[in-house]
Amino acid sequence: MGSQTSEEIPVLTDIVEPDGRASKFIDDTALFLGELEAHLTAMIHEQADELVHNACREMEALLLEQVSDRLKAELPGLIARVIAEHFHGPGRPN
Repeated sequence: MGSQTSEEIPVLTDIVEPDGRASKFIDDTALFLGELEAHLTAMIHEQADELVHNACREMEALLLEQVSDRLKAELPGLIARVIAEHFHGPGRPN
């Protein structure tokens, strides 16, 4: 292109040298995309972490409720067996 006059149109066989602006644009775009990727990764990880923690808290609360309900249901029978064994003993007659 350096040998052309201003009126000639470059043809595909001409070598076009990239100017500094094009490489700066590419560098800026790559930097922007890298920052965007890092930001998206951090935000997605934060959201996933929050969802997992919430799910664990919900499961823990449900499990605690189930254990509590089961204990309430089984405790009277357990107390009755312990009292019966204590007073009657395994070898004592009723």
